[in-house]
Amino acid sequence: MEKRSLTPRRVTFVLGAALLLLSGVYAVSKSDAADTGVVLANIQSATALPASTLRLADEAMTAEPLPNVAFAGSSPEAQLIGVYRLIADQRMAEALTAAEALTRQFPTFKLAQLVYADLLAARFAPLPAFGGKHTRQASASQTAELAVLRDEARQRIRALQERPPEGAVPDEFVQLPQSTRYAIAVDTSRSRLYLFENFPSGLKLVSDYYVSVGKQGVDKLVEGDQRTPLGVYFITDRIDPKALEDRFGAGALPLNYPNAYDKFRGRTGSGILVHGVPSNTYSRPPLDSDGCIALSNEDLLRLSNQLPQRDTPVVITRQVRWVKANQTSEGRQAFLDKVKQWQDARLRADRPTLESLYASTQSTSATALDNNKAKQRLTQPVTAIDNVSVLTWHDDKNKMVVTFRELMGSGKRERERVMRQYWSRAEADEWRILAEGPVR
Repeated sequence: MEKRSLTPRRVTFVLGAALLLLSGVYAVSKSDAADTGVVLANIQSATALPASTLRLADEAMTAEPLPNVAFAGSSPEAQLIGVYRLIADQRMAEALTAAEALTRQFPTFKLAQLVYADLLAARFAPLPAFGGKHTRQASASQTAELAVLRDEARQRIRALQERPPEGAVPDEFVQLPQSTRYAIAVDTSRSRLYLFENFPSGLKLVSDYYVSVGKQGVDKLVEGDQRTPLGVYFITDRIDPKALEDRFGAGALPLNYPNAYDKFRGRTGSGILVHGVPSNTYSRPPLDSDGCIALSNEDLLRLSNQLPQRDTPVVITRQVRWVKANQTSEGRQAFLDKVKQWQDARLRADRPTLESLYASTQSTSATALDNNKAKQRLTQPVTAIDNVSVLTWHDDKNKMVVTFRELMGSGKRERERVMRQYWSRAEADEWRILAEGPVR
C-alpha cells in the first residue's frame, strides 16, 4: 500500500473524520475521497480496538484540541460538547461514561442517545455507517430520523468550531441605547440564537443556544408557508405555558410579525413565536417548525427569565456578520446623520424637511406623508427624542429599523410615545422613510 504523508490538511481532516464519524455526522466530499478512503477504513478498524490503542490513520499524532467553549454551564448541550471533546482526545472510556450520564439525565435527548449508542457499538465492531450497525435494517422513517439527527449534530458541532470572534458583535446591531438591556441575533444558517447583554461598556455575548426554524427554511412571505421570517422584530409579551398546547413547550415569546414593513410588502401570516418543544423530546431538528423559532424547554426558560416582558430586539438573518465592537463604517455614519436630520426637523416642526425624508408611495397603510394619520402626527409638537435604537438585517439590502421615544408636553402633563420607522435606500442612494407607526 502506498504510504501517504500527513500534510496539515490531512491531519485536520483525519481529526474531523474521527470526531464526526463517532458523533454521527461523517461525510466525505468528492475532492477528499481519493485522499481519505484509506483513512476512513483505518478509523473504522481502529474503533474496534481498546481506547489505549486507538490511532488515526495508523499513526500517532498530536492534534489541536477542540476549542474550550462554555455552553450554558452544565446544560445538556455543554455535556454533549464535552463528549465530543473526549472523543477527539481519544478518551473513549470517559466519553462513554459521560454519554451514559447524559442520556440518563435527559432520556428524551435523541442525539445524545445516538452518540451513546455509537460509542457502545464502537467497543465491539467497526461502525459501518451513521447510527451504528443498525442502519442497514432501518425503516424509511428511521432513516429519515437519522438524517435529521445528523443535521442537528452537524449544527451543534459548527457552533463549537465556528465561534464568533472574541469581542465581536453583530453588524446588524448598529446602535442600541442603554434602555435596551438585551438584544438577540438569530443565525438561521447555523441554527443558533445569540444573546447579548448591553453593559455601559458595550455589548457582550452572554450565551447562545441551538434553535430550530421553519420546515421550509426562512424568508416568510405568506401565511402557512412554514417559513421563518427574516428581519428585525421585537418581543411583545410572554405567554404562560398553561395557556399553550404541549407542542409549544415551556412557554412562548411572541414577535411583532408582521411589522409595518412586512405589511407594506404584502406579507401575511401571524403568530410567530420563540417557544419551547413538546414534553416528549429535548430538541427538534434544525428545520422543523411552522415558522417559529424553537429552543429546548430548558434553554427557553433560561432565556425568557433573563429578558424583560417586552421590547427586546430579535434580528433574524441567514447569517450574522461579526464586526469589532464600536465599529461604525462611513456608510453607517451617513445614515445616522440622516436620522439626526429627521429628529432635528421633528423638534423644530420643520415640515418641508420632514416631508423630503419620506419615500413617495401610494400605500394605503400608515407609512408615508400621503396618509392623513402620518400628516396629523407630524403636526403634534415634541419636546425631546431619546432612546434611539438602529438595527438592520442583510437579507433585504439597504433597510434600517429605527425605534425611539418622543416626549410631548411638560411637567405633570408630559406624555411619551414610542415610534418605529423603516428606512430604505433607493437606487439614488438616498435614505427615505418607507414605513412607520407607533409602538405604543
